[in-house]
Amino acid sequence: MLKSKNVLKLAMLLLLCSCKSVPDDLIMFNDLNKGNILSGTEINRANYNITIQPENTLNIVVSSSSLADFQLKEQFNVVPLTSIDPQTTRISNEMSFQRYRVDRNGEIDYPVFGKIMVQGLTSVEVEDLLKDSLKQKVSDPIVKVSVLMDSIKVFGEVTQPGAIVVADKYHYSILDAIADAGDITEYGDRKRVKLLREEDGKIFSTILDLTSSSVFSSPYFYLKEKDIIIVDPNKARKKDSQYGVSDNYKLSVISTIIGTLSTITSFIILAASK
Repeated sequence: MLKSKNVLKLAMLLLLCSCKSVPDDLIMFNDLNKGNILSGTEINRANYNITIQPENTLNIVVSSSSLADFQLKEQFNVVPLTSIDPQTTRISNEMSFQRYRVDRNGEIDYPVFGKIMVQGLTSVEVEDLLKDSLKQKVSDPIVKVSVLMDSIKVFGEVTQPGAIVVADKYHYSILDAIADAGDITEYGDRKRVKLLREEDGKIFSTILDLTSSSVFSSPYFYLKEKDIIIVDPNKARKKDSQYGVSDNYKLSVISTIIGTLSTITSFIILAASK
């Protein structure tokens, strides 16, 4: 009787041990769970601020604290484009100022001053540049520059794949993109997240390991507009696509049961022979 109880306890222990734990590749920054500590780790500041590139569209609004400069500043805002309601002939309150397309040379054609190089600058740096130039015409100029229609794309095993608008989102990182895409699904491979980047008409790629805190030191941690992120399926998803989700689950359960029963049978036979 005592032997039977010991055999039963051993069988239960084996059954518990046969249960699968969460794979390490599903855990973000898993190295922190293994003893690694972030103690003032410096984040790679490459691409810390979004810079203006050819084919970007800029929205530039000029104002002044001086009422006397009203007519002067209007020439730099060009003519506000307003929509008119055909039924009421009233001008809409939603005003859209002149937008400037950055040409292939990285320049915009700005009123009065002509061609201005903006490629490689942030919107804040362009604001300062225009302020210095406008001081010749407008007293105490106030300039607001925003980059329009810039986005990155996220594909693969995320909850909401697609384009993410990043205009005026400074310090936008790979983690921000993953969060905006609804996080990586349980079938996504966090150890090998691919990132494609276009620079000067050339494509570059890298692989980021989101299970390691070393990603903070990567020059690709902060993203640039037009970056493409691809989250590949992990081993579980690949098996599911081969056998089907239900078949894979059934095979896993059956395999566990058979293995456990085989072990229990072996121990019962061993105990009975003593």
